Amino acid sequence: MSAEVWLENASRYFPPGLRSAVLGGAVRGPRLWVKLGLRTGKTGEAQEQSPVGRVIVAVLCSLAGNSQGVQHVEQDDDGCIITAAIPSDRRTFGGVLRVGIAGSATNTTINAEAEIPGQIYDWGTSKKALSTLFSDVHLTLSSDD
Repeated sequence: MSAEVWLENASRYFPPGLRSAVLGGAVRGPRLWVKLGLRTGKTGEAQEQSPVGRVIVAVLCSLAGNSQGVQHVEQDDDGCIITAAIPSDRRTFGGVLRVGIAGSATNTTINAEAEIPGQIYDWGTSKKALSTLFSDVHLTLSSDD
């Protein structure tokens, strides 16, 4: 359930005058905090004993399987940087997942950063996004062997 849907459902229990104030504040608040530069997030790194092309495919499969839409891809000489959206849920209004993949024909490094803008605390969303990505990639690559 997205944060927007959760707020809409929860607002039914407020009196009509308070309902619009709660919904309006919930929408305007994060925008203000983003403008002020408030954000939270986590970073992580993993090593895989697989060619860089296979790791890129495994990362894309993980993103698709977790409804994290790819927003931008930047190609490098030895890999790429993929930027994807972390969908909103009842704890956050969504975020950004940046995954840097670099390597060779035998070893690949994955550097990932999950960022939740407009919040001081993300209630574990960043940590979960990174751990899910790394475990999905590892499982996909180990099942190919």
